[in-house]
Amino acid sequence: MADTRKTVSGDGVNASLTPFEMAYCNPMVLIGRMQSEALRATLDRQVEMVDFLRLRVEKDVRLAERLMQARQPAEVVAACSEFCSDALEDYARESFRAVNLVPEVAAETAEQVAREAEEVSDDLKVASLAVV
Repeated sequence: MADTRKTVSGDGVNASLTPFEMAYCNPMVLIGRMQSEALRATLDRQVEMVDFLRLRVEKDVRLAERLMQARQPAEVVAACSEFCSDALEDYARESFRAVNLVPEVAAETAEQVAREAEEVSDDLKVASLAVV
């Protein structure tokens, strides 16, 4: 019986890339995974922004309600002052969060790259032992 080598690994990646048989070493799979991670991060940030916008719209509606119920000019001034103060605080807080996301994403990426580099290194060591 002829010695046949399995050409497709369990995850559907071409096994002829020995010792790079794992999915994370296949450039096409790696690119797809990177795009998937980027999309996930983008969607997470968009969800956060939509939550912030929802909060601000709710406060806009409350301002309109307070203005419609106001009977004295002082009530109008108080409602507008509180609204502007809250808006300033909300936007400052959200800006601070947005600025701090960059280091957080960079740290996550660095950790992921370090894990994958270690996995590749381990696979190469195993492959070199198998050749010897």
